[in-house]
Formats: sequence, structure tokens, C-alpha cells
Amino acid sequence: MAFGAVTDLWLIVILSRTRDEYHYMPVASMPLTQALICTAITAVGLFSFAAALNDLLDARHDRIFSPHRPIASGDIGSGQAFTVALASLLLALAGVIVFGQGALVITLLLAGGTLFYNGTAKFIPGVGLLTIGILHAAHMLIPNDQFTFTLPAWLAMTHATAVATIMHFVQSKRPALSRRAFWMLVLGWLICSVVIIGWGISKTTGSFWPETAPAYGPIFPLLAIGTFILVVVRKIKRAQSPMIAAEKIARYGALWQSLYAAAWLFSWGEFGWGIIALAVAGIGFGAMTLLKEIGGSIDQPITYRG
Repeated sequence: MAFGAVTDLWLIVILSRTRDEYHYMPVASMPLTQALICTAITAVGLFSFAAALNDLLDARHDRIFSPHRPIASGDIGSGQAFTVALASLLLALAGVIVFGQGALVITLLLAGGTLFYNGTAKFIPGVGLLTIGILHAAHMLIPNDQFTFTLPAWLAMTHATAVATIMHFVQSKRPALSRRAFWMLVLGWLICSVVIIGWGISKTTGSFWPETAPAYGPIFPLLAIGTFILVVVRKIKRAQSPMIAAEKIARYGALWQSLYAAAWLFSWGEFGWGIIALAVAGIGFGAMTLLKEIGGSIDQPITYRG
């Protein structure tokens, strides 16, 4: 599932290198291979830090409600989980240093935001669900904190918030998302949308949407969004239980970021990079299916389950 986080950063790396205005930044001046490797290390490190921290802080809850989880089942000790979380954070910081002070500050803020979410925000649904989206948006600014085309970051925030909200409803999580909390979430999303898009527009010297992009460019992100909605509806209808439905939504929601990356590249007219991004997305979805099947083959024969 960290694959989507990696492609988020790769998208910003590639788009930054197509614009002359960022020529002075490390993301544009360093070799492309170095930029891609360092962003991948950072993305995986942050994702692993968040996952390990979540399991560590939820260990007592999981022993009652999710005894199959690694710490709750005793497969991994709390000390080992803490070591994994700390090592993952250090790995993320090591990968981000080459991008400058701004990237380092954003990464530290993301680590703090992850602590805030796991320690407090997730127990307040209206706040926690939006926090997930904000963390995803801020994550995309790591390679280039001066990137002015903020629609990809806005879509990442919207997508992550929507996925988390759908999962909350499907699993009937507690505390429940009341009507008042839901409208607070919507209001928070609107405010964050204005801030993210408004900040990009205010920092843009020319046209917010690249002038060299084809006129039909916006079709590609809209097509990716529409397809995801259809996939979510299909997975919920065909799932045998709410837990299975939520698990599928989480997996496809995380990996769909790689398709968004391809869509944004096509929308900019970067068709060569867009095709490469589609191929990478295909590898990601194939690996997800294979790992899922191998994991499921312990109890039953390998069959395609999607």
C-alpha cells in the first residue's frame, strides 16, 4: 500500500523537472535516478512509521477487537514495533535531506501530524478523517515545497479523506460520525481546499494551469476519479462482509494514487511519462494482487479475488 505514496512523490519530481522555474531547486538539479530513489525511501519510511505507530498505540484495543494483528497476536513485541517505527522515521529523514531544509521541515511536521492523528485525532471522527487528508496533501510537497500547481495535492487530500470516510461508514466504526461531525468535516474540507488551491494560485506568476498543456487535459483526472467511484461501489456491493469491503477500499484507495499520477502527467501533455506511470501503476496493482493471493493461499487455494 506504500506504493501509492511513492508515486505521489514521483509525480511532483517529474512535474518539477518539466518547468524551468524550479531549475534552482535540488529536485530539478540532481540526477533523476537519485531524486526517484530518495523520494521512494522517504515515502516508504513515512508510511512504515505511520503503520508501526498505529499498531503500537492500538495494541491494547487490538488484543480485544483484532487479536490477529501482529502485536496483539504476539508475533511482534511492543519493543520491536517501537524500533521499527523509529527506524522508519530515521529512514524517511535520511531520504529527504537531499531536497533541502523545506523538505526536512515538512517531513518532521508530517511525523508530528501522524502522532497527533494516532494519539488524539482518530478518536474525533470529524477531525481525524480530515487530518488524514491534510497529511496526504502535505506529503506531496516534500520534493518541492514551492510547487505552485496544487491541484494534485488537493486531489490527494480529497481522495484520502473520502476513502477514510467511506471506510468509517462501511465498518460502522466507533465513535460514529454524527451528522454534526459530518458537516464539520465537510466545512473543514472546504476551508482546506480554498487554502491549498488559493495558495497555489497566489504564488503563480502566469497561468495556474500550464499553458502548454492540451485543452482536454482535465479529462484525465476526472476520468480517474469517476473510475474509482465505480470501483468502490462495485467492491462494496460484492464484498461478503463490511470488513472485507473496507479492506478492499483501503488497498485500492492507496494504489489509486498511482493512476492519479498518470492522469496528471497526461493532463500536462507529458504523454511519455504518463505511459511510464501507467506501466508502473500496472506493476503495483499486479504486485498487490499477487501478494494478496499468496497471503490468502495459506488457508485456501490461490484464486483471483480482486
